[in-house]
Amino acid sequence: MINKNKLLLFTIITLLTLALSSCSLFYKTYSRDDAKISETRFDEIIEALNNKDSETLKAMFSSNALKEADNIDEDIEYLMDFYKGEIISMESAREGSDSKDGDDREIDLKTLNFVSTDEDEYIVFYIDNLTDTKDPDNVGLDMLQIIKQSDRKTQFDWGGDKTYCKGIYRPPTAETTTD
Repeated sequence: MINKNKLLLFTIITLLTLALSSCSLFYKTYSRDDAKISETRFDEIIEALNNKDSETLKAMFSSNALKEADNIDEDIEYLMDFYKGEIISMESAREGSDSKDGDDREIDLKTLNFVSTDEDEYIVFYIDNLTDTKDPDNVGLDMLQIIKQSDRKTQFDWGGDKTYCKGIYRPPTAETTTD
């Protein structure tokens, strides 16, 4: 009788151990730290702008965004001239979306940063495609928008109909040259 109780107790402990460790495996596999991901991407963007490193900034975009963007090189130069100063403060908001259709999975992260520098106040908004199993060429930045906070009402809509574009958003008043 004692052997049956010991066997039952051992079985229960083993099952509980497996159940608890599988939750840990599930958490590590399917969770992500959106705050850390968006903070890292923000730091990369600002570092590239401050260093006037257009190639590094360009490399952050997905292959498809680069193909569909109009004048990406000019747009990057525009941003490098537009964004000025050292960061004094920043506040962030983000919105992640995760969609799955059969074996296809897409994960996007929209990030909005209110940035105050020693020269001006900006909104730095971007859509980062983290995963796209159907089309891996979509992985990377899809859109980057940097505007002055004073232009928020007329030039910001979370990458909606008014402002969404592949590559870099430029306000209609910003001059562009075409080849």
